[in-house]
Amino acid sequence: MMQRLFWRIFAAIWFATVVLMVAFAWLATAKFEREKIPGLEITRLQASMDDLLTRTSHELRREGVEPTRRWLQAATGFGPARVYVFDAAGNELLGRTPSAAVRDAAAAVLAQAADGMRGDSPSLSSGRLRARLLRTREAGTFTAVAALEGNFFTRLVSRRPDWFWQNVVMAMAISAAISLLIAWYVAAPLQRVRASARRFAQGDLDARVGRIHFGRSAEVVALATEFDAMAERIKVLVESQRRLVRDVSHELRSPLARQRVALELARDGDPAHISAALDRIECESDRLESMLAQALELSRLETADFAMDDRVELDALLDDVITNADYEGAPRGRKVALSERTHLQLQGSHRALYSALENVIRNALAYTSDGSTVAVRLLRAGDCARVIVRDHGPGVAEADLARIFEPFYRTDSARTRSSGGTGLGLAIAYRAIARHRGTIRARNADGGGLEVSIELPLEAPPTRKREPARA
Repeated sequence: MMQRLFWRIFAAIWFATVVLMVAFAWLATAKFEREKIPGLEITRLQASMDDLLTRTSHELRREGVEPTRRWLQAATGFGPARVYVFDAAGNELLGRTPSAAVRDAAAAVLAQAADGMRGDSPSLSSGRLRARLLRTREAGTFTAVAALEGNFFTRLVSRRPDWFWQNVVMAMAISAAISLLIAWYVAAPLQRVRASARRFAQGDLDARVGRIHFGRSAEVVALATEFDAMAERIKVLVESQRRLVRDVSHELRSPLARQRVALELARDGDPAHISAALDRIECESDRLESMLAQALELSRLETADFAMDDRVELDALLDDVITNADYEGAPRGRKVALSERTHLQLQGSHRALYSALENVIRNALAYTSDGSTVAVRLLRAGDCARVIVRDHGPGVAEADLARIFEPFYRTDSARTRSSGGTGLGLAIAYRAIARHRGTIRARNADGGGLEVSIELPLEAPPTRKREPARA
């Protein structure tokens, strides 16, 4: 297919070059036939025909009839005009059959001579024909007629000297070489893009066009750059989906195994075990449902495009999230309070932002100490809105701070499965903030506990995702 494209480009450019050369030849010919010589009131074509007639007269008078006949047969440099020579009886010197206009012109000149008109040199002229009476001492009287016959195309291919066709062949060869170079210049980078696309379609997610050295037009470079960006994005999505499926499959094993154990205990028929087994089954079912819901939410944030045209009031949204979280923490004496607030609005997805802030605040509530308060602050930082959530829990090891936003990642000390979490909450928050061109970071706060800082630009976000910094 790409070879056909190459030859189509070559044929189109070469044909256009040939048409251009023919057009230039036509313009040059038209100018030659119609343009008048300044001060002479005759065209260049008529002047050329007069020169031919003068040369014919010279040949007849100086060389004779036979040399003139040989000269007419061998001459190839007449250009578009053709010369006919008639004797006194009206016979053409080379035995050719000229057109009626040429014969009529020759007869008219002879008639002028018979009537004694025009002095010693009777002649006839028009736009495409010149006729002249030629008198010689030895051979008698002749009539020479120079005529422009046929149309442009017949004159283009006939009565041309050898050097003309040599130049035409050379021009065609040069234009063919240039056409081949241009066709290769266009087709080569497209072939490279196509090869990369084929490799990518066959499963090679690392296939890239890379830097193009030949055919570096701005459009082709932009196409290659867009393809590489698309391939990189698809690779990230595919690997993310594979990792998510792998992690979900791994995480499902533990609750499913506990459910099987609970079922076996329930089948024993011991009334003391049945109630506890059913409670365990219910607990693990809730855990599975929560895990699958969060996995679907994470997948939606990573792959789906959703509307980003909601007008979100961050302080009102935080009030709603904090009210619900504070209610959940009440049984253990844990509170959530908005200690600093500013009225800020931004454009984005209300649902995604609510999910992000809810997951961050609920994560802090899960790990803060009993009887402590999770402090939430909303303030403006330049062109961004900043949300800071600080708990009073055990904190996170410095090496783990950047990884707690990865799906299913848990630290090996205080932040364990005992909290009942699935390891997806902060990953969901990270993806949601990323879709709003924001950043989310975590650090260990002075005096203990974890502090998560979120920054969101207040201007309208684009639809494409830009990964934020994690730490």
